[in-house]
Amino acid sequence: MRAKWCCRRGTVLNGRGVLVTVYFRWRWLLAATMVLLSCPLPSSLADPSSQHQLQALAGQGDANAQWMLGQALLTGSLGKTDAVEAVRWLQLAADQGHALAQRDMGMLYEQGQGVTPDVLEAFFWYSLAARQDSSRATLRRDALAAMLTAEQHEAIAARLKGWRPRK
Repeated sequence: MRAKWCCRRGTVLNGRGVLVTVYFRWRWLLAATMVLLSCPLPSSLADPSSQHQLQALAGQGDANAQWMLGQALLTGSLGKTDAVEAVRWLQLAADQGHALAQRDMGMLYEQGQGVTPDVLEAFFWYSLAARQDSSRATLRRDALAAMLTAEQHEAIAARLKGWRPRK
C-alpha cells in the first residue's frame, strides 16, 4: 500500500496507518545556516602555540603540515602573507607526493604567484596531482595541454615517468 498524504500539512500516512512527518521547515534550516555562517569562526592557526606546533611538524618533514603551512602563508591565516615562503613549504610537500600541494604548485606556476609564471611547470605539477585523482588538477592540466607543443608534451611525459616522491 502506498503512502497517502494526510490533511495535515507535511504529514503522511504510511501503509500501516501511522502518521509520519515528512515536511521539514526549510526556512528555519536556511535561517539557522545563515546565522552560523555569518558568525566569525575562531581560527585554530591564530593561536601561537598551534602555529609553533605546525611549524615544528613542517620542519620535521610532515608533508601535510608543510602543505597546511604553505596554505596559511598564501591566505594570510597566520597574520601575514608570504607567497615566496609559501612556495617553499608547498614545494617540500609536493616533492613528497602530497597531491594537494602538487595541485597548488601547478596553480602557483600558472598564476605566477611567488614564482615566475611557467606553463610547463604548471602542467607538470597538475599532471602529478591528476595521477592521484585530483579533479581540479585534471581540469587545469587539460586546459593547459592545448597550449603545449608535441615536443613539450614529450619532455613533460619523460619527466613524469622518471619522477619519484622524496621521503
